[in-house]
Amino acid sequence: MNSIPNLTVDIDGHSEKYIYKTEDVAEVSTPVEDIIVPPVDDSAKSFPRHTRYSVIASCFVLQGLSCGLVHSWGVQQRYLASNVYADSPHKIKTLSYIGTLMFFSLYFWGMLAGWVAEVWSFRKLCFIGVVVMAVGQLTASFCNEPWQLCLTEGIVFGIGIGLVFSPTSTAPARWFTTHRGLATGITVAGVGVGGLIIAPLTDYIVREVGVKWSLRVSAIYIIVLGSIACFFVRVPFQDKARTLRSFDWGAFNDRRFAVHSCMVFFVTAAYIIPYSFLPTFWAYHGISSETSSVLIAVANVASSVGRIALGLGADHIGVLNSLVLSLGIASIACLLIWPFATSVGVGVVMSLVYGFTAGGCWTLAPLAAAKLFGVEKLSSNTGIFYTISAVGAWLGTPVSNALLNGPGQGTKFIGMSVYNGVLWVAAMVFAIVNRTSYSRKVIDRV
Repeated sequence: MNSIPNLTVDIDGHSEKYIYKTEDVAEVSTPVEDIIVPPVDDSAKSFPRHTRYSVIASCFVLQGLSCGLVHSWGVQQRYLASNVYADSPHKIKTLSYIGTLMFFSLYFWGMLAGWVAEVWSFRKLCFIGVVVMAVGQLTASFCNEPWQLCLTEGIVFGIGIGLVFSPTSTAPARWFTTHRGLATGITVAGVGVGGLIIAPLTDYIVREVGVKWSLRVSAIYIIVLGSIACFFVRVPFQDKARTLRSFDWGAFNDRRFAVHSCMVFFVTAAYIIPYSFLPTFWAYHGISSETSSVLIAVANVASSVGRIALGLGADHIGVLNSLVLSLGIASIACLLIWPFATSVGVGVVMSLVYGFTAGGCWTLAPLAAAKLFGVEKLSSNTGIFYTISAVGAWLGTPVSNALLNGPGQGTKFIGMSVYNGVLWVAAMVFAIVNRTSYSRKVIDRV
């Protein structure tokens, strides 16, 4: 009888040995090297049930802190443009790059963050990201020129959120099989909830004590809340045999991997456009800034609900089906609803439909990666998708702004809304390609 070797794994920095007893196994004719180790998901069963829920809660908080602060930058940018740099159009233009830099960094560092988290530690990497985020906010509070804010708020803070975003997007999925979609949906719903809480809080602090102190206050609650949340971030299994040098480049040879990368690329390019330009669109059609803010808040609420609901739906009708459906509805919202959202009523419809479906895509993208390529390398694979799609951040707002101000377009927003819709359609086409690689039958649950 062949003996079965012990398996030593690393669980968040702590080595644990699983011993297989020969008396528990019948006659084994398979060579030792061909024995299949039990799936990674089984290791989660050895932990108390509350562990997986604490992981969801901690990742929810970290998602809210990182992406919520990205959403709140618009408040600080508006104040600086109106009160500090009002007489300098050049400096106002420089300020506009900060949001794009943060959005770019959010995805650009995904491949590095995902891989380091898998081979080292999810918890430790998230803590480093939290510290870098706090340093970025604190150093930005001492800046007096927009280019300095680009370096601190745009790049340093951006690196921090990049180190946090990818690991926290994927860690909860490692703890679940049956309810993986719901777990991921609740986690990424933190983005919308964070925006709803942090943006009004930032607006209040800016009005009371100015932008610099709002940045210092944010640095304080980032380091306090973030450090507490990081303590509970972990995954049930980390393969100790993998190192930073053993990166799997073979994934790039998989056609489905390339197709999924293209899908995430176009989603990244399309997602932020309505959030950036709908307030200007509504202002042009006579809707007040206060009402526009409410409509954007409605979109954020719908986004949070959509991230949970579509994740739950993925558990029942299939993640690839849910992904194609959400991308299709987001396309319809931009092509057929946005041009007619010139009143508050239709604006609410646009906010609800777009927020629900577009937000849900960020739940479904990592879930689709788990289905297509397995959960064992989910964080590193998702990080690769995010890094590739980082270029999409520069195809979103900058190109839309050029179309909006181009000849023949003026303030009609037609060219920009069509461009946005085409980006969503392109993402849907790539999602359909991967969906049909499993089954061409519409009714199949995939």
